[in-house]
Amino acid sequence: MNNNELLPCRLNLFTKLILSITVLTSICPAQAEYASDFVDDASLTGNVFFWNRDRERKNIEVHKYEKNLRHSSFNTNLDFKSGYIADRLAIELGGYGAWEVSNGGKGHPNEIGFSGANTRWNEDWKKDVSGLSFYKAQLNFKLDELFWIKAGYIQPSGQTLLAPHWSLLPGTYRGAEVGTVLDFDAAGALSMSYMWTDKYKAPWYKRLYEFKRWRKGKKIDFLHSAGMKYDFKNDLVLESAFGQAQNYMNQFFAKASYKTDVLNNPLTMSYQFYGAKDQSHKGANVYDGLAWLQAATLGYQVGPVGLRLEGVSVKAEGEQGFFLQRMTPDYASSNGRLDVWWNSRSDFNANGEKAAFFEVTYDLGHLNHYLTGWKTGASYAYGWDAKPSTNKQFNQKKRLIESAYNFDLGYTVQNGWIKDTSLQLHFTKYNNHTNIPDWEKGYGNIFQDERDIKFIVTFPFTIFNAKQK
Repeated sequence: MNNNELLPCRLNLFTKLILSITVLTSICPAQAEYASDFVDDASLTGNVFFWNRDRERKNIEVHKYEKNLRHSSFNTNLDFKSGYIADRLAIELGGYGAWEVSNGGKGHPNEIGFSGANTRWNEDWKKDVSGLSFYKAQLNFKLDELFWIKAGYIQPSGQTLLAPHWSLLPGTYRGAEVGTVLDFDAAGALSMSYMWTDKYKAPWYKRLYEFKRWRKGKKIDFLHSAGMKYDFKNDLVLESAFGQAQNYMNQFFAKASYKTDVLNNPLTMSYQFYGAKDQSHKGANVYDGLAWLQAATLGYQVGPVGLRLEGVSVKAEGEQGFFLQRMTPDYASSNGRLDVWWNSRSDFNANGEKAAFFEVTYDLGHLNHYLTGWKTGASYAYGWDAKPSTNKQFNQKKRLIESAYNFDLGYTVQNGWIKDTSLQLHFTKYNNHTNIPDWEKGYGNIFQDERDIKFIVTFPFTIFNAKQK
């Protein structure tokens, strides 16, 4: 589809937005102060990002590191959010652009600029390009602060299993989401939501695309998910969700989190369960039976020192050989919720794998007021007992060990016209302790040793903002 063919689609969406505003406004109170809220409470904000990355990956055939990603990119986004007409209806619009300043290495797409392919399904893994796209065009409707709907080109915000990919900006679903919050005062609050979608695009693609079964298979007409969260208002929170890819995949989620004080310092903990099971369908199965990833997390803050200890265990028997939180297994075809992220390159999600992660962070402002805004950290991840795909062509006695250590340094500007601008430096040394080539021998989500350096600058700005009430 070329840009001329896309234009009527975009105009059609805009027409529907305007029509919806007109119809809904006609049934709302027409007092002048209500109508003026649309403009008076509006905001126009954005960010300018700079990203520099230098990633090398070991080639075990020649026993040396080769450049994999080496690029500098600028991104910027602009978000418009209106006020609510009659406290019922509002719109949000968001666009963004990327400029590839320099680009080298074999790793494409780099997921910060745009892929040379406009959609996931014509990806050829050859180049990255500059360009413009949109990521949000949605209608928001609410009723008495209890019931809300958003529809159009959206990012999930409720309790469901659907989530977008992130580069510096989020991916986009075409669909609708509805939710409610029921507050029972001291007894707690219940949040519930449901989402339906028929198309998606990761933020490094310019156009939306349909969902498909594994290995670019048969079209999936829609994904949908429902979820809930109960906050007991005593530092205990319970969550659960269910999702489906139409006639293809079921997914499940449960989480319990709790916060308490130990020696007058806050301790947070959680248990998380993510499950997936193929529905009955023709073609290759992703999993044999129920696949799952379970996680336990601990976080402890002692003054300026932050500590994290987390662990995961995986069961993902089947042809794919690793667990994914999304309902469509192909790369960038959709995304799902996963609250565990270690920024250690590997996903640590192979069948049978157990993994542990430890991190310590320090707020340097505690040492001297001149260092206010500076933070640093170090972390280590270790995974073991990872099994290959259960396809009989692979050595089922093989086990893989992997590890990574990371260093972080960040600064946030505290005052002045660039207040809240942040600079982040992240280094990862990833080690694959098993002598297998990238993605091979039944390990479809494992690669060789890497050295990875990322430097990110984020400059937020506001053109105008809602009136102060």
